Amino acid sequence: MAEEKKPQQSAAPPPSRMADGVLVQVCVECGKQYFYDVAEPPADQQCERCGNTVFRSFFDTTEPDEAVADFHETTDRDVTPEDPATDVTRSDLYDLNNP
Repeated sequence: MAEEKKPQQSAAPPPSRMADGVLVQVCVECGKQYFYDVAEPPADQQCERCGNTVFRSFFDTTEPDEAVADFHETTDRDVTPEDPATDVTRSDLYDLNNP
């Protein structure tokens, strides 16, 4: 009898740091949302509004990422009081009024 060779299983990678975030459960029937940030949702979860037991799960991280940083960089208002409101100078306005 020939000895069967089993495929070698590679060692699982070391667990990485878990992402901080919130698990969002959304009822597929009525859309009511349930948020879990510390504990896991119960296995027998039932919607309070419609009694449905089917949910879509989403995990939303609370750590800032590149998209969030870029959004804030392009949309946040400058709150430095020393900066002028615009980069338009008085001579620019004079040039506009004199064709």
